Amino acid sequence: MTWGLDGKLALVTGGAGGIGEEICFALAESGARVVLHDLQNAPRASVCERINAAGFAHEVTTTFGDLADLDALQKDVVSLVAEIGPVSVLVNNAAINPRGPIETYALEDFVRVQAINAHAAFVLSQAVMPGMRKAGGAIVNIGSQTLAGGVPDMVPYVSAKGALLGLTRSLAREAGPYGVRVNMVSPGAIPTDLERRVWADQLARVEAEVVAKQSLKFRGSARDVANAVLFLASEKSRFITGHELNVNGGWHMG
Repeated sequence: MTWGLDGKLALVTGGAGGIGEEICFALAESGARVVLHDLQNAPRASVCERINAAGFAHEVTTTFGDLADLDALQKDVVSLVAEIGPVSVLVNNAAINPRGPIETYALEDFVRVQAINAHAAFVLSQAVMPGMRKAGGAIVNIGSQTLAGGVPDMVPYVSAKGALLGLTRSLAREAGPYGVRVNMVSPGAIPTDLERRVWADQLARVEAEVVAKQSLKFRGSARDVANAVLFLASEKSRFITGHELNVNGGWHMG
């Protein structure tokens, strides 16, 4: 299948593992030139090595930084664009998810979650927009089905995802006349290494509870999310913008 992404530059945050790694793989498989962004101590090199072993047209490269440092992020992405060219696809995937009742969070904890999960997406979108206005492009933000409610002890995380949805819709309206599309993919309960570590001794129970809540009676995968991102990043979705695409097996419909 031709996605219309051959040779186009794609920047993916939080790409060194989990859903982010699968997004990088899918975009590289489509022919895009992928830059994987993550923390300096994240396993970026090993992830790139695994993807590049597939022998795609363009090797995945990597860059690093702390998304909570918004000033540094702004300078880094401007330098990146000047060095390797305009970004055609931006995937704002990186996120952190501390959990606990609202009274347990220090203010700096809340602010850090907002910075990484939402404010960084604003900074990156702002930095790539001049190039996208000239040549078109697509921004895909990674949301969460937790926005639909029903999950306690996640106020900072869900608040940030709400801000990201607002960014998606408002920027889609503003950037549309320039041929730039902005959408959101909101995954459901996707099994990852993190889930397997956190629930190591309760995986059977977690599996049963998740599947019971879904309309489709099987677990999704990181590739299911990556395929949705690939679709919204590609020319196949050329008439879709400002949309939240739920990838959750029918857990939440809306």
